[in-house]
Amino acid sequence: MTVQSQESSAGRQAGDTLGRRLAAFAGSPLFRGDAQLLHGPNPYRRMLVPGSLAEHDFDRPPGPGEWSAHRSLAAHRLLGTYYESETVLLPEQGLAGLYEDFDLFYGRQLKEIREGSVSELERFAFACLDDAVDVSGAATPDVLDAYFQHVVDEAAAGPSPALTAIAEARDRESAADLYLVQLALDGLTEASAMSRNLGGAYGPEQSALFKIFIDEFGYGVYDAKHTTIFAKMLRSRAMATHVHAYWNFYLAGPLATNNYYYYLSRDHAKFFRYAGAVTYAEAVFAPAFVEMVKVFRDIFGDAVDLHYCDEHAHIDEHHGRITREQVLLALAERHGPRVVPELLRGVAEARLIGGWFEDDTAAQIRWSDDLPRHRELAGSAKTAGAPQRTLLTPESPFGTRTHDDAVVLEIERGEADLVTTPTGPPERMARGDAVLIPAGRLYGVRPATSETACLLHTATPG
Repeated sequence: MTVQSQESSAGRQAGDTLGRRLAAFAGSPLFRGDAQLLHGPNPYRRMLVPGSLAEHDFDRPPGPGEWSAHRSLAAHRLLGTYYESETVLLPEQGLAGLYEDFDLFYGRQLKEIREGSVSELERFAFACLDDAVDVSGAATPDVLDAYFQHVVDEAAAGPSPALTAIAEARDRESAADLYLVQLALDGLTEASAMSRNLGGAYGPEQSALFKIFIDEFGYGVYDAKHTTIFAKMLRSRAMATHVHAYWNFYLAGPLATNNYYYYLSRDHAKFFRYAGAVTYAEAVFAPAFVEMVKVFRDIFGDAVDLHYCDEHAHIDEHHGRITREQVLLALAERHGPRVVPELLRGVAEARLIGGWFEDDTAAQIRWSDDLPRHRELAGSAKTAGAPQRTLLTPESPFGTRTHDDAVVLEIERGEADLVTTPTGPPERMARGDAVLIPAGRLYGVRPATSETACLLHTATPG
């Protein structure tokens, strides 16, 4: 037995911290990355930036104002990988040449680490929701329905921050592609979390959820499956369609949104919270996809395949009615006032975390679309402390990250490309060039010379 599996199977012994277990997991050869910006058609490999984990205190969860901190991004990358190991991932081209990776991804060693740390990692990743949502007060089906209707109307009335950022961008095509990548996180494995709550026996509400599930899966017709038509949309933009090709470009907000539904469905004590969350999601999807169709048609005309959006704009209006009437309110009536606070909490948390998806994506679009100004800001930024120096070669693994505070990236030697979007042109930087990277903004650096030296300065306010 290896040291890693000995540690994980022994539980929390002296010195066996969550951080150490996460580092052991991320240190697997599957998660060390390679020099390519996009991951190949191998669903088991994804870059977890293991070298950065030592920076973080995994005993202090991020607060609501720290959702885009790097420790939040790192935690949700790990948690998403944990959850997907409980699903079946097989490459479309077959397993030939990938048998060892399959065995390692699903094997005992990583499984023991996951099982020994998943609950703590969930608490770390989602503790911020506990203080951000208050469901005290009257707990009746009428109160539940009134609150639900209010937040759904609110979502339908307000424009999407992310789609607004796309429409206002100078490079609208790259901004739209960045948004598609965030949707691809769930779009290529759609309804996987939902499947975990379909077992058991809980009456007509179970059948109502199953109706939605089979819609997502195209009633058993692969060409009608929502993941299949999502891939068609990606192909119309000449984008990769295999699972997690764009792993390096998933933002913390979208990762957390996807993980949230796994988090609830992994623990059946949170079933009523899940029912509230999925009801809210189904109700707000339809108007969101109607808005997306308008924005994307304005940018691409008929050159983009929006069948996926049209399908959701239609079917999710139906799903919204089903979940409200046959799941949310039906559960409240059947099981009484004790479950209403959990149903309310699910609605409120889904609203909150969906807002994080939108705000994080909008902020990334605006920053990556305005890099020349952030070059100027770097020149006037005040910095503190000794800079962190990194040497890169063309063989160095490529990874992306964020920072908890604003930083100034400076090229000390050589040349490099600053990469902030999956399809847009990178920002070439030469010796002496610098750029201000705001807190929470995702970036990667790819060397353009045989050796590149980068300096990272902490920027100070003022």
